[in-house]
Amino acid sequence: MGTVGLNWQFSGIGNFSGRGTSDMLLRDANTGGLQAYNINSNQITGSAFIGAVGLDWQFSGVGNFSSVPGESDLLLRNSTTGALQLYNINNNQITGSASIGTVGVDWEFAGVAPVSAPGASDLVLRNDNTGQFQVYNIANNQITGSAPLGTVGTEWQLGGFAPSSPTGSMGISDGSTSQLVQAMAGFGGGSGTGESLNTAPLGADTPQQPLVTTPQHA
Repeated sequence: MGTVGLNWQFSGIGNFSGRGTSDMLLRDANTGGLQAYNINSNQITGSAFIGAVGLDWQFSGVGNFSSVPGESDLLLRNSTTGALQLYNINNNQITGSASIGTVGVDWEFAGVAPVSAPGASDLVLRNDNTGQFQVYNIANNQITGSAPLGTVGTEWQLGGFAPSSPTGSMGISDGSTSQLVQAMAGFGGGSGTGESLNTAPLGADTPQQPLVTTPQHA
């Protein structure tokens, strides 16, 4: 499909064009620039520069956080403060942004998956000191709920999420990860209840961060 410089890092796959295709988002490790590549029939069909973010903001998943049907949004996290920022993307442009809170920097990104319900885009974090998992339900650009998933030993590394249906595909499937949740709740003696885990609270009063610059040509 082509070649890009080694300074461009992978930042997720989603429907950034709004055409229902699987598009690729890359980020320049030197400048923080974000570039969307529209892909169809195994070919690059278009490309657009959608802005730049500071290098202290790390990729933390792609999902339909806005609840706009078919939209793919970007979640970034500040590696210094733990702040979480959403960017709504449509037609290869940033259409909105929202701060959804702050979490301690000892909590690491584990994935985005339909944990709470089929088709949901929920954020899963893991504490790198204790191995605890916490899920945050996101809809309409805000946290709508949170729950502990259990604890696993820190020597176990996350291998990924799978939908309950063997034919499902993450992000667009009607399947859920209920089996994963049930399994995690039993690891390490965790009961899956709020009393068994130290949750990672998100600050609702975190101010919005003006991160994305005015888009310009790449």
